[in-house]
Amino acid sequence: MILFFIPILFIGISRVSAQDADTKKNIEIIKKNLSESKVAIKKYEWIETTTSFLNGEQKGITQKQCYYAVDGKLTKVETGGSTQTKKPKGLRGKIVENKKAEMSDYVKKAIAKIQTYLPPDSQKIQKIYADGKVSIQVLEPKKKFKLSFPDYNEMGDLLSITLNMATQRIMAVEVSTSVDNPKEKVMFNITYNNLPDGTQYPGNTTLNATAKNLKIEIINSGFKNAGTK
Repeated sequence: MILFFIPILFIGISRVSAQDADTKKNIEIIKKNLSESKVAIKKYEWIETTTSFLNGEQKGITQKQCYYAVDGKLTKVETGGSTQTKKPKGLRGKIVENKKAEMSDYVKKAIAKIQTYLPPDSQKIQKIYADGKVSIQVLEPKKKFKLSFPDYNEMGDLLSITLNMATQRIMAVEVSTSVDNPKEKVMFNITYNNLPDGTQYPGNTTLNATAKNLKIEIINSGFKNAGTK
């Protein structure tokens, strides 16, 4: 009985050790990728297109030119590509405008919340890992892994990063959090893209606020060297 128990215990320990090793490797790749891309992205400028949908109906599009100023701060300037849906007249128009103002405020808060998670902070990731709170899911053995970081920004939220260890590239980021009501969870999913020099950036971001019947899509495109006009 004892002899039978020892091999099983050894197998269990081996699996845990292998998982810990995978977690550590993935963490190092993620941190390296984030740190390098954070620096490299500053030489680019691009267009950010934000589209909002309410009850499945498109409500508006906002386009901004994005670039890093001399002081290192990300600057966004609205372009002429922004549009809004036409508003009805009369009493109905006033009701719609009030609802629109309320929703517009929520959209601003939601977009601001998204920015607190992008790009993920390598120091926060290291802290959560050091606290032993990171969980790892194997999506494809020795290749694709999903690491989850609970309480990333606040208690109860969850940030997950899907990584392709073979290419050492971040594939996606998922976040579960809230905007102005902790009981109303919002989810946003980010697909990461690669520039020719290997710099990674959040290409497509989709936020779903089910309680508000709201969806926000943010697309970053048209990247070019900021020195190229």
